[in-house]
Amino acid sequence: MRSELLAASIAAAAAVAAAAEAVPVERILAVVDDRPVLLSEVRLVEALRGIDRAAAVDALIDEQLMYRQAARLPQSTPTPEEEEAAFQSVLARLSADEAPDREAIRDLARRQARILKYVDFRFRPLARIDPDSVSVAGPAEGEAAADQLRRRSAEDLDQRLEEWVAELRAVAQIRYVPPSEGE
Repeated sequence: MRSELLAASIAAAAAVAAAAEAVPVERILAVVDDRPVLLSEVRLVEALRGIDRAAAVDALIDEQLMYRQAARLPQSTPTPEEEEAAFQSVLARLSADEAPDREAIRDLARRQARILKYVDFRFRPLARIDPDSVSVAGPAEGEAAADQLRRRSAEDLDQRLEEWVAELRAVAQIRYVPPSEGE
């Protein structure tokens, strides 16, 4: 009887261990120009942005492409203060259980800070609004016009960024890695 219980316990422990081993700790979800997009990075973006896995993979692909180009421009290098501010901003958006790997969060914040600085340097001067398309009659209307200008400027910037990312994707080699069975 005891030997049967011991054998059953060992079998159950082996089954639990095998099941635990089947859960991937890390894996490659996509490859962008020979650089992998890792599951751990995707999970972090999912938690930060509240998006699903497929959208997070695409966001990381876009980020890799933008970062690669931004890294070529010395003016896009963030200062240590800008990096720390980006890190604190990202950290503030995560709960304690979502932020176990502070170095991964720091890397993500550093990349994003560099991309934002590059975008500011390259695209903000190009965002143009036709002043004749905004009418101003008085102080209240002036504030509304300023809001309208900011909105149109942001829309113009968004359009330019979408075009830039589309250009980057057009020349990149992107390969999605299909999930293995059980994922």
